[in-house]
This record gives sequence, structure tokens and C-alpha cells, in this order.
Amino acid sequence: MNKLTTTAALLLGGAMMLSHAAYGQAVGNDLYFGFQNQAGGGANDYIINLGQASGIVGGSSPVNLSSDFSLADFESVLGTSSSMFGGVIGATNNSPADVFLTQLRSGGAGTPSTAGSDVTATMTRTEDDTTYSHLGSLYSPTAGSGGLDPSKSWEAYIDPANGTGTFQSNTGINPDSAVGLSGVLYEDLWETASSSFTGGKPYTYQGYFTLDAANSSLTFTPSATPVPEPGAYGIFGAAAALLLAFRRWIGLAKA
Repeated sequence: MNKLTTTAALLLGGAMMLSHAAYGQAVGNDLYFGFQNQAGGGANDYIINLGQASGIVGGSSPVNLSSDFSLADFESVLGTSSSMFGGVIGATNNSPADVFLTQLRSGGAGTPSTAGSDVTATMTRTEDDTTYSHLGSLYSPTAGSGGLDPSKSWEAYIDPANGTGTFQSNTGINPDSAVGLSGVLYEDLWETASSSFTGGKPYTYQGYFTLDAANSSLTFTPSATPVPEPGAYGIFGAAAALLLAFRRWIGLAKA
């Protein structure tokens, strides 16, 4: 085998490995933030792997995910449209089997412990497993990264419901909301988990994502994030005023 043939074989092998890594089965309980512009005729979807849900959910302070977000990739899919659609999903068939999805949060940031949306649907263990099994064709970057997906797998397998075998058809819920460069998107994250194969389990509110695309800012605020007591703002304000007065006094004393 000559050098040219060897090089070609290595390049082909590397491309196959990359393709397998990107288009393999979605990693169980990794959360994927996907964007698609079907209405605008986009050539690609943009999908971010935010990593394991356990690294985001259940904490007591906001998680900064801005480094995972690429404004250039977002704008590439948005094109000349004023908005497109985006949301977060995740699933696994372990015990318990989980399904994660987002819904548009009304009222902005508000109080982290209170959901700004409502999910009344339930999921059985069998439905959980089926949902996860149908994510095998989803573009799946490595955790903490994202990329453009020319196969438009988010558009085909997540939103909208293109018949059976899609996330929306399995859950009965569309995880996507309209998003653009103007305004800030707030989406609640919901989770349902089931260890048994009988009976439907409800979704539980876990917190919310905040995406300010124009400023490349993406965060997750867990539902357990404490809110400062109303009196705390008065204390902080009084302390600031006292410090300012002290600095002025020092200035006069030196004059």
C-alpha cells in the first residue's frame, strides 16, 4: 500500500469515526438543545449537547452554559428569518427510564421554584423506552459542544411530529418554542421517570433555561435556586449608601 492510499484510508476511517460519533445513538440522559428553521428553509439544524442532566438539574444555583453556545451557528440556521424554533430534550432507557423536555415559560424569570408552564401528560416505562430508542438518528455532538447538522435530524425526529417514531409523536408534546435574536427565551425543563412497566408517571418541573442569543448567553436555573428575601434588597441598599457616605467623608477629611 503506497503513501497516498494509506493517507486516503486514514482520512476515510477518520470521517467514518466522526460520522459515527455525531450520528450515533443519543447518549442516555444527555440534554440536547436543538434549533431548526423548517419554515425558513434552513439548510442545517443546530444541535448542542449540554451534557448529563445530573450536572445541570438538582443544584441550588444557576449553571452557566454560555460556552456551549455558538452565535455563528445559531445565526447560520436563523438566516434571514426573524425567528426559528428551539428546545431541549433528553431520554434514557435505564432504570428509572427518563424523558426530559422543555415548554415555553411565561412571565420571564419569575420565581425559580414555580413553573411558568404546565405539563399534564404522563409517560409509562414502555413509552419512555420507546422515546429513547427513536433518538438513534439524532445528530449527537460530544458533551459540551455543538454543531450544524445537514441531515436536519432535529427537524425530522424531534419537531414537528412526522408520524410515528418522532419525539413529539411519542410524548405528545412539542419541546420547541419560537426563538430569535430579539428578546430572551425562557423554557421550563420537565422530567418524567419510571422504574416500572405499568402506570403513567407525571412530569416534574426541574427549573428553566434562559437564552439571550444576541449576547451569546445561555444559563439553567434549577428550581431549588433561592430567591433573596424582599428585606435583603433594603439591607443591601442601606449598606451601599453607608459605604458611599463613608467614602465621601474620607474625601472631605483629606481635602
